[in-house]
Amino acid sequence: MRPSIESVERFDQATAKVVEVICVALLITIVLTICASVFARFVIFYPLNFADALAKYLMQWMAFLAVGLAIRSGEHVLVDALTSKLRNRLRLNLFVFANILMLGLFAAMVWHGVTYAMSGWSSRDVFVFGVSMAVPYFSVPVGAAYAFVATACVTWIAIARTRMPQASADMGV
Repeated sequence: MRPSIESVERFDQATAKVVEVICVALLITIVLTICASVFARFVIFYPLNFADALAKYLMQWMAFLAVGLAIRSGEHVLVDALTSKLRNRLRLNLFVFANILMLGLFAAMVWHGVTYAMSGWSSRDVFVFGVSMAVPYFSVPVGAAYAFVATACVTWIAIARTRMPQASADMGV
């Protein structure tokens, strides 16, 4: 049974909303961490040694999760000098082909990212409360997994819309 456009769009919107909330929470935590670090260092003269590393790890998580958000909203880097001159059908075919390549890349990133993250399980960062290095390393496969899901949803929706009347005007590819 094939999922309908509406169910795929609902799933895509729900997962995007969860990831957006996570990214906002990460950004707020980064800002609070850096503000606390600056205050501690320059006002009470007691540096927070964990703040810089923690902010880097949180930024890493936010950046990798945001890849999927950029893909689903079409905000990733795109050179459309060639594609803008193509007919709708050929443009869709090129879009689908590029997305299939991206799905392969994201699948490889998940596979190798999990392997790499697991290798850091026993390594600890003494500056950030002794947290396992697997925690920041897992940002790569988790972000790639969400990017895979977002790419698959965007591709499915674009293909499904071409089968509907008025699809070429609404495709947005």
